Amino acid sequence: MKKLYVLFVALITLVVVAGCNGTREFAADGEFTAYLESIHSNTPMVTTVTVTIENDEIVGYYIDARQGNVVHDDKGTAEDASDDTWTYSWKDKTKKELGDDYNMVEFGGAISEWYVQAELIEAYWLENGVDSVTVNDDNVIDNVTGVTIKDGSYRALAAEAVQLAKDGKMQAVYCTSDDLYIATMTVDAKGDFSDLKLDVLQGNPDGDTFAWKDKTKQELGDEYGMAGVGDGYKFEDGAWVASGEKAELEWFEQAKLITDYVEANGWNKDLQAVEARGGSLDGTTLIDDLAGVTIRSQSYYDLLEVLFSKLPE
Repeated sequence: MKKLYVLFVALITLVVVAGCNGTREFAADGEFTAYLESIHSNTPMVTTVTVTIENDEIVGYYIDARQGNVVHDDKGTAEDASDDTWTYSWKDKTKKELGDDYNMVEFGGAISEWYVQAELIEAYWLENGVDSVTVNDDNVIDNVTGVTIKDGSYRALAAEAVQLAKDGKMQAVYCTSDDLYIATMTVDAKGDFSDLKLDVLQGNPDGDTFAWKDKTKQELGDEYGMAGVGDGYKFEDGAWVASGEKAELEWFEQAKLITDYVEANGWNKDLQAVEARGGSLDGTTLIDDLAGVTIRSQSYYDLLEVLFSKLPE
């Protein structure tokens, strides 16, 4: 009897240890976002799908997209448009944020608004799996009741988001001007992060035609051409002033100063630009480690705030 009791205790201990040391399907809890930049109606567009992981399980999906605007300033005659300018930017709200104001029902004859159909797709994925949604020959989603929109890369992005969750790679995007700011990092089950990186994909319009650059700023590296070319700045008496010399560091080197600082000190919501450049925790005192960041930096801190908000509280 005693031997049976000892064996029982040993088995229970083995089960508990196995449960504690069991491998996760997903590297960490949190929100994992896949994105795809594109061009819509001759303006910038980015589509995102986010998968939320809680206790190593998928608990939700979130589809969204932000589209762009273009403003044509006609400075000449109809026969001569050489002086005309086209300014590209991002809409203030995403499709989800626009809600009924997206007006797909009123102007597109849809059976329901875009956000309603997106939510139906999200719910279908959650119940049936990320590979469950199908499309017809016209790329229209055909097996989700109430959905008549085309697959705007939603299926591929959902699959990518799930894989990012398995790999522990968090991503965030931030739209400003006609550029797409990108931040990535690797996270683990404890919520610790590493490999923090900033990047930017710039718009590259040619007059009345919008396009994206072939390479991001990180991919361009030294070819971006900031060091020894752009104007240099120095911080004096609480303000940035022209140094009279050319910039010393390339863009990717200045971006790394920011990510190195955050990796060493952790993310702080108070981190902000001081007089548009550098970095500060109070808005006035320049952090020594960020003194070499002479690029306009606030958008990077805004981007990092989005990224770190994806970690569970």
